[in-house]
Amino acid sequence: MNKFISVNKALVTSAVLAVSFILLMGPTSMTMNVFAQGNQANQGIGQSQSSTQLGVCVSGDGTLFSCNNLNTQSQSNSGNNAAAQSGGNDDDDDSNGGNTANQGIGQSQSSNQNALCVSGSGTFVSCNNLNTQNQQNSGNNALAQQGGGSNGANIANQAIGQSQSSNQGSGVVSGGNTQGSGNNQNTQSQNNTGNNAAAQSGGSGSGKSGNTANQGIGQSQSSNQGSGVVSGGNTQGSGNNQNTQSQTNTGNNAAAQSGGSGSGSSNGGNTANQGIGQSQSSNQGSGVVSGGNTQGSGNNQNTQSQNNTGNNAAAQQ
Repeated sequence: MNKFISVNKALVTSAVLAVSFILLMGPTSMTMNVFAQGNQANQGIGQSQSSTQLGVCVSGDGTLFSCNNLNTQSQSNSGNNAAAQSGGNDDDDDSNGGNTANQGIGQSQSSNQNALCVSGSGTFVSCNNLNTQNQQNSGNNALAQQGGGSNGANIANQAIGQSQSSNQGSGVVSGGNTQGSGNNQNTQSQNNTGNNAAAQSGGSGSGKSGNTANQGIGQSQSSNQGSGVVSGGNTQGSGNNQNTQSQTNTGNNAAAQSGGSGSGSSNGGNTANQGIGQSQSSNQGSGVVSGGNTQGSGNNQNTQSQNNTGNNAAAQQ
């Protein structure tokens, strides 16, 4: 069960670290050039919803309708970052009229459910996990930069991370029958929309006049289910995993760059790094040990419906 919680924590931690890294880059770059004439913009949006449920039942007799976890999440996240920057002009070759913008959006929803039943007699309709998630994530980063002076380069770092995860673990140990116990059911419906747009115009001079744009979009949905049933009697309708995922991911990266011209060792070129990652995963494991019948037990059912759309567009001059 700890494995499932660890997977979820890793997903959320990765999203937080990605946004934090972007936001930290801006203040660091400010200290690199005391003659900097440009502008610094650090914008971050973090939206999350989490649920953790734990049920433990230890009984010397029967366990009836106990230690069941039910979670329903309906969430709509909407966040936009917009920045317009114009750098100053300076004839000093050491000056930097460029701009730096760091924009990050992180939106997530997570659910962790664990149920454990230990009974000396029968276990009836106990230690079941039911999770329903309905989420809409919408996040856009928009940026317009115009650099000036002898070093009019612009730097844009834009990242969007949107995720939904569900982790379920159930365990049943019973001296008698375990009818209708230790089942996991997860339903996830998610719509992720994220766009990165950057327009950069570099200045002219003897310095570096090119622009740099780093744009990344990560959208994911995951489900992990594990059930274990040990029974001295029948295990009818127990230890089943059912997962239904319906997801639409839409992500676009667009960059328009116009570099300046310079003399000598100047570099008027532009650099654009664009990446889109979209994924959906499901992991299911069930184990049933029974002294009687195992009718309708230990089944894994997974249904995934996914539509991923991603476009990278760059125009450089």
